[in-house]
Amino acid sequence: MRSHILGNIELDETPLSRDLEYLSAVPRGEEGYDEFSNGYWKNVPLWNASGDSGDDLYRDTDSPAQLTEHGKNTGYLRGLVEKVFDTDRITMVRARNLVDAVVIPHRDFVELDRDAEQYFRVLMFLEDNPAAFHSNDDTVINMRPGEVWFLDAGSVHAAANFSSDPRQMLCVDFAFDGEYEESDIFRDPAHYRPSTDARVIDRPPLPAERRAAIGDLGKVVDRSNFKEFLFFLSKVHFRFDVPAEATYDWLTEIAASSGDRVLVDKAAELREYAIGARELSERFSINSWN
Repeated sequence: MRSHILGNIELDETPLSRDLEYLSAVPRGEEGYDEFSNGYWKNVPLWNASGDSGDDLYRDTDSPAQLTEHGKNTGYLRGLVEKVFDTDRITMVRARNLVDAVVIPHRDFVELDRDAEQYFRVLMFLEDNPAAFHSNDDTVINMRPGEVWFLDAGSVHAAANFSSDPRQMLCVDFAFDGEYEESDIFRDPAHYRPSTDARVIDRPPLPAERRAAIGDLGKVVDRSNFKEFLFFLSKVHFRFDVPAEATYDWLTEIAASSGDRVLVDKAAELREYAIGARELSERFSINSWN
């Protein structure tokens, strides 16, 4: 697992709670990659390329990110970002919330111009939720409030919240044109305190009978429930010790055994879109069968 803890920031709960209340009240708009999730998934841009509070699309930019109206209205989080991180290197900051939902395994930055190694994504949870998880390849973690994490978003990763409680967090993106050190993202190098004290989830092997049952799903999958099977399969690696990418191996397998060539093609196209390659602003409809 390349994702790891970069530092730990003490949060001030009183002003933080006011900002979290504001973020909770922001209406949820259409997400740039809604096809990646089910349930409730919301991104609120605090800094972005345009300064438009409705612009949640991550893209390359040659200029530092601009503060949005939401960033101006969350004074504590704005001050926290400006105190901890080098804002001249920030390309985007989003407040994210996932409730009773799963984000399917995918890779980020594949639609952008730089090599994936030049993008550096940081996550920091703002409230504790023991039912909220991130995965990175074959590892599942539960991030704790104040931990500053590097998320290897260029590799296959996913997220889930198996509860109806919120799990609000900051997603801070950086981009570099050449060589850099992890500590370069911080305004004060003293904030850079790497740690291996991560809450990694211990998962048992996938039992043979459960693996066989996944193969049998081809008997019941069809175009009306294909999307539900995708999200069902995306949950398996959070509980059992299998890599996130296996989701697409299984989806391909059950599509093939369904006897429906359209499902086979859809599974292949989805795999390429989610963890292969895609264009900027390209969309994918899981439930379109034209």
